[in-house]
Amino acid sequence: MCICAAPRTPVEGVNVYASKDARDYNEVRIFFEDRGVRFKHLDVAENADNLAKMKSLSGQQDEVVVEIGKKIFVGFTPDELQSVLP
Repeated sequence: MCICAAPRTPVEGVNVYASKDARDYNEVRIFFEDRGVRFKHLDVAENADNLAKMKSLSGQQDEVVVEIGKKIFVGFTPDELQSVLP
């Protein structure tokens, strides 16, 4: 068996704050799905509490915000996201 085909340990506590039609949401979704990362999508267009949390984490509301544990990423930043994945 090839080691590269072994399943990865899932990353826990991954939240993605964005509306479904946000510019970078689809890229973030595909990025995580391709790597087997489970994440929770918190739609900011349909839930005011999600929008408030997004603003408190990042100070803005115009870009996708990714929360991994205590780390916050604004926008689709594949190199930065990859650096925290196992």
